[in-house]
Amino acid sequence: MISNLVSRIREEVAGQLAALPSPHLVLAVSGGPDSLCLADAVLAIAPRRMLRPIIAHLDHGLRGAASAADADFVRAFAEARGVPCVVERADVRAHAQAHKCSIEVAARQVRYRFLAHVAEAHQAPWVALAHHADDQAETVLLRLIRGTGLLGLRGMRPHSPLPTAPHLTVVRPLLRVTRADIERYCHEQHLSPRHDATNEALDYTRNRIRHELLPLLERYNPNIRAVLVRLADTIAADLDIITQATQEAFARLARAVDDGFVVDRRAWQSLSAGLQRATLRWAAQRLRGEFSELPYAAVEEARAVLNSEAASGEIALARNVRIAVEKDIFIIRKPL
Repeated sequence: MISNLVSRIREEVAGQLAALPSPHLVLAVSGGPDSLCLADAVLAIAPRRMLRPIIAHLDHGLRGAASAADADFVRAFAEARGVPCVVERADVRAHAQAHKCSIEVAARQVRYRFLAHVAEAHQAPWVALAHHADDQAETVLLRLIRGTGLLGLRGMRPHSPLPTAPHLTVVRPLLRVTRADIERYCHEQHLSPRHDATNEALDYTRNRIRHELLPLLERYNPNIRAVLVRLADTIAADLDIITQATQEAFARLARAVDDGFVVDRRAWQSLSAGLQRATLRWAAQRLRGEFSELPYAAVEEARAVLNSEAASGEIALARNVRIAVEKDIFIIRKPL
C-alpha cells in the first residue's frame, strides 16, 4: 500500500514534470534524503510518464572515503533500478583556489558544469534538482541578510535556466515539499540515505541559518519557514507584473543597436524611480545574458548621473555593461 504522503509527493513531482517536452531528464543524486526521495519518486512515475531519466552524481572530493562511499551508493542505487548513471570526481578545493572563491561557490560551479556536461551528452534538456521548501526558506533569508531586491527575494523557481548553460532548464519538483515530509517519504519507502556531515558544520553561512537563525526565528513565529516560502511565491507573482511594465516602458523609450540600446534620456527621466531602476536592470540583463541582480549602489549611481544635468560621461553599470551619456540620449552597451 502506498501511503497518502508517498502518493502526494509523487503527484507533486508528476505535476512539475508534466510539461517536459522531452523524455530525457538528468536526475542530480547526491545520495542524501532529498535527492533520494526525488529519484525514487521520478523512477516510480517514469514508465507511465514515458520519462527516460539519467542519474548523475559528482564526487566533490571534499570528504575522502565518505565521498567515495557516496558515489558507490549512488551507483548501486541506479544499478538496482536499471537506470543509466554517470559518476565523476572533481577537485573542488583546487577550483576554489584557482578561481579565488569559497568552497561553497566552487562546489556549486563545478556541480552545475558537470550536470550540463551530462545533460548535453545525453541530449537531455532538463536537469532535476532536489531543492525543497526548507531550502527555499533558507535561500530567501540568506539573500535578505546579504542584501537583495525583489529578484533575490523570489527565491528559487520551479523552472529556471541552468546557471552554466542557460539553454538547459533546471526543474525543482520538490520545491513545495518540506524536509520533514521528505524524510518521512524515505522512511516509508525503506530508503537509506547517506549522511553528509558537512551539512552540520557551522563554518558555512547556510548551515548557520538552518541550525541557528531559523530555530531562533521560530520562537517568534513557529511558521516562519512557511511564511518565507509564501513570500517568495508572492514576490514571484508580483515580479511578473513588474517585468511586463518594464518591458513596455523600455520598448517606448529605447531602440536596439548593434552593441546595445539607445535610450531617450528625457523620456527615461519621466519614469518613476522604480521603473528607472527596473529598465536599467532589464537592459543589463539582456546584454549580459543572465538574470543575476546588479549591485544597488551601481544602479543608484547611474540614476544620479542620468537624472542630473551632465551633458556627457560614462558609467559602469556592471563589470561588463557601461552607460555612455550623450546629452539627450544615453547608450547602454558592453565595453568594446
